[in-house]
Amino acid sequence: MRTAILAAIAATALACSHQMIPGTTIPDEPQTRALLDVFVRYKRALEARDANALLHLAAPDYSDPGETSRGEGPTDYETLKTKLPLAFEKLSDLKLEATVRDVEVKGQEARIDYYQVLRFALRTPNGGERWKNVSDDARMKFVRVQGEWKIASGL
Repeated sequence: MRTAILAAIAATALACSHQMIPGTTIPDEPQTRALLDVFVRYKRALEARDANALLHLAAPDYSDPGETSRGEGPTDYETLKTKLPLAFEKLSDLKLEATVRDVEVKGQEARIDYYQVLRFALRTPNGGERWKNVSDDARMKFVRVQGEWKIASGL
């Protein structure tokens, strides 16, 4: 009887220690939840085309190499200050659908891998708009800055 009770307690403890965020294979842990909260705030700020909110989420030492295949050069925090408002001026609407595939935390650094479908409307010279879709795998890297997760690259 005592062995059965100990086995039940052990099974319950194991089940609790491996809980996943519903609908995912991502461990339900405080650090993971904190990262996903930043990611949700990123999505909201992006869809609102709110450059200031995105800058608030970015780490002071933000650095992204850019996509050379698209003619993009590296971007740092100072470049973001100019780049984001200019990019948003060209858009009349933007929607992001994201499916988070993996979250990894290693000390003061972390990453989120996700699949994105980005739909945006470019303003046209005649006052209309032209919709575009971009879908691909993406990665966002994070660092802890004064106890908060900030986006280190991948905006």
